[in-house]
Amino acid sequence: MDMDMVYVVGHKNPDTDSVVSAVGYAALKPEEYVAFRAGEPNDETLEVFQLAGTDVPPLLSSLRLTALDMSKQLTSLDEKATFLEASKLLEKQKVIPVLKSDKLLGIVTEKDLFRVIQKELYEEEVTVRLEPEVLIKTIPGRFLTPPRVIEGVPLVLASSTETAGNRVRSNNVVIMGDRWDLLPVLLKRRVRAVIFTMGLSPSENDLEQLTNAGIVVFSSSLHTYNTIRLMFMAFTVKEAMNVNPVTVSPQDGLDFLRRLSNLHRHRYFPVVEEDGSFRGLLELADLASPPRKKVLLVDHNEPGQAVDGLQEAQVMGIIDHHRLGAFTTDEPVKIIIEPVGSTSTLVAREYVRQDTHMTRQVATLLLGGLVSDTLNLQSVTTTPLDVDIAQFLEERSFLPRDELASRLFHARVQAVLRDPSALTKDFKLFTFGKVRVGIAQIEIPGGSSLAPIMRDAIEKVMTEKLEKERLDLALFMLTDITQKGTLLFAFGQRHIAQMVWAKPFKDGTEYLPSVVSRKKQIVPLLEQILGGNG
Repeated sequence: MDMDMVYVVGHKNPDTDSVVSAVGYAALKPEEYVAFRAGEPNDETLEVFQLAGTDVPPLLSSLRLTALDMSKQLTSLDEKATFLEASKLLEKQKVIPVLKSDKLLGIVTEKDLFRVIQKELYEEEVTVRLEPEVLIKTIPGRFLTPPRVIEGVPLVLASSTETAGNRVRSNNVVIMGDRWDLLPVLLKRRVRAVIFTMGLSPSENDLEQLTNAGIVVFSSSLHTYNTIRLMFMAFTVKEAMNVNPVTVSPQDGLDFLRRLSNLHRHRYFPVVEEDGSFRGLLELADLASPPRKKVLLVDHNEPGQAVDGLQEAQVMGIIDHHRLGAFTTDEPVKIIIEPVGSTSTLVAREYVRQDTHMTRQVATLLLGGLVSDTLNLQSVTTTPLDVDIAQFLEERSFLPRDELASRLFHARVQAVLRDPSALTKDFKLFTFGKVRVGIAQIEIPGGSSLAPIMRDAIEKVMTEKLEKERLDLALFMLTDITQKGTLLFAFGQRHIAQMVWAKPFKDGTEYLPSVVSRKKQIVPLLEQILGGNG
C-alpha cells in the first residue's frame, strides 16, 4: 500500500456534487491525492463526466485495511532455483515465494535451507541429483563429456588405492584431484560421475575410457573443499520449500488476520487469490502496528454516510457544506465547512486561493456539481459565493452554465423514468435523538406532474430502504425545480412526520411549498423537533 496516498472521496449513494468535488480537489495535488467515488454514479453524474471528456473515478468500497494493503511485494524464484540463488536472495528478504506461472507452490526461508543441508551433512549416504544447467550455474567449471543428469552418492577420494578400492561403489559421484592412479578403480566400479577439482582434466586416453564406460565427467575450477560445499548449494528450492503455508485472501480484514495469527503461530502468511495467484506476503509483525489509510472527506462529514471502515482510517481533512455531525478525529485536521450551495463551490475557491491552474475538464465538472446542488442557482441554499464561483467556472468550462444545467436535469428525469432504482441514488442516513431517519431526494423539472406515475415506484424503493437500513422513518423528497416545492413522502412511523410538520400525511404525502433543500429545510427541522445527531 502506498502510505503517502490520500483517498479523496465523497459519501455513499453519491450525487454529482459528491463525485466531482472529489475529482476537483484531488487535482490540486495529483502527486498525493487520488479521487474515488463511494457508490455507483447516477445518470446525471455520468452525463457531466461525458461532457467534460474525462472518466468517472474508481469505486472505493471500504477503507478497512486488508491483507493485500499490508502485504509486501517480494522477488520470487521457480522451483528449479538453486540453494545458492536462494541464499543470495535471502540476504535481501526474509522469505522467498516459489512460483510457477504466478501460482504459489510454497515458501522458502533460511531455516528451510539449513534444515536440508544439516540433514545431508549428518547422513552417511546422501543422494544428490544435479541437473546439468543447475550444476553449471552453481559450480564454476565445464562438462568434459556430453552433459547429463548427475545422480548418486558423493564420495571424496583422497585415500590410498587400496582404501579407495574398498570404498568406491557404482552409485558414487566421485570428487577428486589429480589422483590419476585411482582411475582404474573408478572404471572397474563404473561410478555414476567424476568431478575433478582445481580445473584438472584427465588425459585424452583416460577421458575416452571414462566416456565409453558411461561415466559423466565434470571439471570444477574450485578446489575440493569449495566444490563439495557448493555441491550442497546446487540443491533446488523444491527440496526445501514449505508447500503448505497458511495463506490468506487479499480481501481478509485486520480483525480476521489477527485471529488467524493467534491460531497459527507462523511468521509469514502468503496472500493468495482463489486461483492460487500470489499477490504478496504478510508478516506477523505487520499486524502489531498496522498502517492506516489516509482519507479526505468531501461533501459529507457524518460517519453513517461515509465509506465503510472509516474508523480504521486516518482522516486528513473535511470539505463540506452540510451541518457538522458527531465526528471526531485522533489529530487536528484541516476542515472547511461553510453554508454554501455546493461542495464544488468550496473546492473551486481553493483553486483561487492557491492560485492554481484549473483545467477545462475540472471546471466543467465543478460547474456541473454546483449547478446540480443549487438547482442552477435557484435553490434557497444558493449564496453570493456560489454565484461568483459559478461565473468563474463558466468562463473556464466547455459549456455555458444554462446549457450544462439543461443537459444535466434532462439526464436526471430520463434516469428516473427509465429506472426507478435511481430514486434512491441520493439517499442519506441521519440519527436524530433516538430516531433513525433516511432521506432520499430527487430534484427534477415538473416533478409535481410526474408524481402520479412515480408513486408506486417511490413506495417500493423506500419500503426496501426502510427494512434494509432498519429505519424508524423513511422520507422521500420529490422536488419540483420549476415550481420550487417538494412533495414529501413518509414511510414507517408516519406519526413522527405528522408531529414534525404538523400535517396529517393522509395518503403518506404532503406538499411543502418553497421547500427544496434537504440540508437547510428538512434536516434542521427534524433536528429541532427530535433532537441532535447522536
